[in-house]
Amino acid sequence: ADRSKSFQAKMKGTINRVFTWGMEESFIKDIYQSPTIGIKVNRKSERVPTILNRQEISKLMDSAKTLDSPWYPIWAMALLTGCRNGELFALTWDDIDFSSKSIRVSKSYNKRLRLTKSTKAGYWRNIPINTDLKKLLLELKSTSVTEHVLPRIRDWRQGYQARALKIFCAGIGITPIRFQDLRACFATQLLQNKVAPATVMKICGWKELDTMARYIRLAGIDESGATDSLQILSDAEACKKVVSLYKKG
Repeated sequence: ADRSKSFQAKMKGTINRVFTWGMEESFIKDIYQSPTIGIKVNRKSERVPTILNRQEISKLMDSAKTLDSPWYPIWAMALLTGCRNGELFALTWDDIDFSSKSIRVSKSYNKRLRLTKSTKAGYWRNIPINTDLKKLLLELKSTSVTEHVLPRIRDWRQGYQARALKIFCAGIGITPIRFQDLRACFATQLLQNKVAPATVMKICGWKELDTMARYIRLAGIDESGATDSLQILSDAEACKKVVSLYKKG
């Protein structure tokens, strides 16, 4: 009672696994199926990612640089590569290839386990380096004293990246977003710039089409202009409706 749908689904799965194990190991007698059989938990509604529009992205970057925020290179890298938080944290100079103008993303840092492992999808991918990203990387390279590309600021090491970004966004008067929403900003900007969805999937490291479809909806590229051909009113009737708005009562 009064627990979230995700909690209910997790509890159902836990009970099911315990009973399945108990029956297979003969610890549970005279019961041949889990008590969770037949119980349905409605899936929780999909959360619409919060993203920044182009003007807000520009304001975020300009403000962070003007105010000399230590987060500037981290946020900029996220917006220019679409990398996840752990992937950014694990990025080293060995992953940067200026000659081929690409970044190889092959590992991710797990803060809870405190170890570097493979990416979430389990395979490596390449991200092209554009002019802005090359400029940022060269600036970082000129001051770097470690193998890591990005600075290891204290709040990032302690896992406060989401809070820091929300507070900064609110402070400069733009939509407060979470750190992981920077990845959504990257994907939707590419889609709105007419980059093929298959290419965006490859760059971002998504295997599932459902994930890609979510960002296509968010970018609005499927819906844009779709209703332009519809006309319910004739030209004359439409004109009358418009003119009537300006009649004095």
